[in-house]
Parts: sequence; C-alpha cells; structure tokens
Amino acid sequence: MSEQAIAPGTEEEHAVVLEDDQHDQERMEELERRISEQGGVTPEVPDPATRGAFGSPATMVAEAKKHIAYRETGTNDTKFNRWLGAIGGYPHDGFGYPWCHAFVSFCLWHSDNAETGPRTAGCQSGVGWFQQRGRFSSTPHVGDLVYYGPNGGTHVELVIGVSADSIQTIGGNTSGSVDGTTFFNGDGVYQKTVKRTSRIHGYGHPDYGSGSASPDPTGSATSSAPGKPPATKAAKKVKPMTTVRSIRQQQEAVNQLGHTPALDADGEWGPKTEAGVKWLQKKLGAGADGEWGAETERLFAAFAK
Repeated sequence: MSEQAIAPGTEEEHAVVLEDDQHDQERMEELERRISEQGGVTPEVPDPATRGAFGSPATMVAEAKKHIAYRETGTNDTKFNRWLGAIGGYPHDGFGYPWCHAFVSFCLWHSDNAETGPRTAGCQSGVGWFQQRGRFSSTPHVGDLVYYGPNGGTHVELVIGVSADSIQTIGGNTSGSVDGTTFFNGDGVYQKTVKRTSRIHGYGHPDYGSGSASPDPTGSATSSAPGKPPATKAAKKVKPMTTVRSIRQQQEAVNQLGHTPALDADGEWGPKTEAGVKWLQKKLGAGADGEWGAETERLFAAFAK
C-alpha cells in the first residue's frame, strides 16, 4: 500500500481499514503464488532469540504493542519481512512484499510463542495452518489472529480486546493513526477498533503454551483477558523448546544429516521427532537426551560446515 495520508472518517479511510478490497485480494493471491513457487519462505539464518510453549496471549499482546507506530521504509520493506525471509520477484532484494502476516508471525516468535501459530507471509496459508489443526472458528478471544476477506486470504491482525459488536486489534501493513488526526494508508503498525461484520472470515487460535482458547463450535461471542482464556477444552501442549532452534528447525537438521525415514518438518513435537533428535545427538557425539541445547547446536554447526 502507499504511504499517503488520508482524512479520518472518509469513505476512502473506511474502505482500507480492513484491507479487503479487490486490489488487496489480488496482491495477496500473487504473494501466495510466489511463496508456492519457491517452496516456502526460509530465513537466511536461524533466529536464536525465539522459543515456544513459554508464552501466553499476554506476552503476544505485549510484543505487538512494542511496534505500534512502526512504519515501513520504502515499499513494504520492514524488519518483519527481513526476519521472515526473502521472496523472489519483490523489490528490496525480495523483502518488499505485503507484510501483515509477517508481523503477527514475528510477534509470536518473539513473545515465547514460537511454533504456536503459522510462520508465513500468506494469509491463506495462515488460515490453512489453523484449520488443519482444528484451531479456527468464528469466535474471537484475546490473542487470536483475525483473518479478513474471502477465505481469510486478504489481511490478518492480532485481537487484543473483544466486545459484543467489535474487536480491538493491532495489525501491520495496515491503515491507522497514532494521534487520531493524521491517518496513514497501509504503511505501518496501528491499533484500532473493528466492527464484527461479514468482512471477518474467522479467527485462528494459537496454541499458547500457557493454555489458550480452543475453537468454540457454537460460535458464541466470548472474550478473555490476556493470559486468562475462557474455560473451554484444554489446549494441546507442545514440548517446551530450547532457545536455540524451533521444532521445525530441529526436524530439518535431523533430515539434513540423513535420518531415515525423513521426519515431517511440520513443527509438531512427537515420539518420531524426539527419536530423530536423539539419533542426531548420537551421530554428533552429544548427550542423547532429546533436548537441543548449546552443545548440540555447536556440534551440529561444526558438522554441517
């Protein structure tokens, strides 16, 4: 989107608040196509500052609030895209692509919630991630990701508050204002209130390690305070992760060393992944405890050179 300032309360401002017009649908479809063509988005180096299963909706909201008023440099060039990875065909060496999902993924990974939601640039991919895990519904909770437009493929934001007829959100690559006077069109991170209308496709529920809301099959309007989800079905726990590598990165490393059969690099911890990590540790001469710590990382880095 452009960086032009627009007057608050106008039809133009109202139309872009939810980023679901035809232009945005087309640019997000193009983004999904390019991601598919290159086989996903992979960062150039592992992010050592991330871990999962230690965070909560509260830590997610706190992380997102740190970035309010951040604005892109150039066309869609942001620190969030540079963290996520380059996508061929976009300006700024492949980092100038739509970044609404890169923002929420960045916040998950930097709030001790790595792997609890999708790490992607595409909104349609994000919806699919939640649907495959049975964690997508029409009921919002604090800490959820709200998806807009046809099939949820046009825009995404973080839910930070819920009322009967609206939600409060923080979103990136979106329109908004910091001072309530000057509104900017799609260039930054802003907090706002959004009416709960048919423009909202649904809500993805990250599997927060501290417990999180599970999809409500009744679709009733409920809300929760950060860190205090409603008393719904208990969320599936994931293995506490080290601060060295995400579960998916551990699976990829095991496969890189030739483990057979190859692990599914799906970011899910289970007996096969644990056995694979222990196999890798034995191969490298590390203590085979299934925990990827500093020693395992050092030995793997030396072996992989």
